[in-house]
Amino acid sequence: MNDKGRKIITLRKQGKTYGEIEKILGLPKSTVGWWLRGVKMSRAIEKQTIERCRKKWRKNISDYNKKNAKIRSKKAAKIREEYKRKAAKEIESISKKELKLIGSALYWAEGGTKNYHSLRFANSNPEIIKIMMKFLREVCNIPDEKIKARIHLHPGIRKNKATLYWQKITNLPKRNFSPPQLQISKASKKKRRINTLPFGTLHLTICGTELSCRIKGWIEGIAKKSNNAGVV
Repeated sequence: MNDKGRKIITLRKQGKTYGEIEKILGLPKSTVGWWLRGVKMSRAIEKQTIERCRKKWRKNISDYNKKNAKIRSKKAAKIREEYKRKAAKEIESISKKELKLIGSALYWAEGGTKNYHSLRFANSNPEIIKIMMKFLREVCNIPDEKIKARIHLHPGIRKNKATLYWQKITNLPKRNFSPPQLQISKASKKKRRINTLPFGTLHLTICGTELSCRIKGWIEGIAKKSNNAGVV
């Protein structure tokens, strides 16, 4: 037996796999296989080798799944964005009549419909607040000085930063904003994550019985027309 053969057999008895021996010694698979004919490892080493191969196999499978999960996630994200892009193109210009329906529906869902002497609307989504401001100004013809705002904050949110943020979203002057209100949810028991609502929730209030009743009338009209849709 030459030196090459002894090295191959020694490595095998140490628990190395055929592939590992090939890499260590830089030999072809056929050479390694020829020298290892009939060579057996001890049961303990064989058991260790099998377990090591299993761990390597599991790691390879895990790495493969993670890599492919990222690829699938990116592909899925692209598909979702394409769906959104195509759908967004379906919405062209929005008429004043359509804005009335949108604003009324938003108020129906998020507003204080039980109050007959004022409008009260609250939301944390800046895009929804922008739509509501457009509805109040262009459909309801409410002047800015009658629109009062108040921010409900959770612990950890800077008041000045939140106020400047909502001023920019609503395009309302600072004098329209009442002092922010600190709010802690009883359900969260002070465990709410700080970044859940980074700028809090904006509450809009406009006093006026007539306007409140008109919007409630628009909501009733939407409900009736929707229920009768398709009936000639």
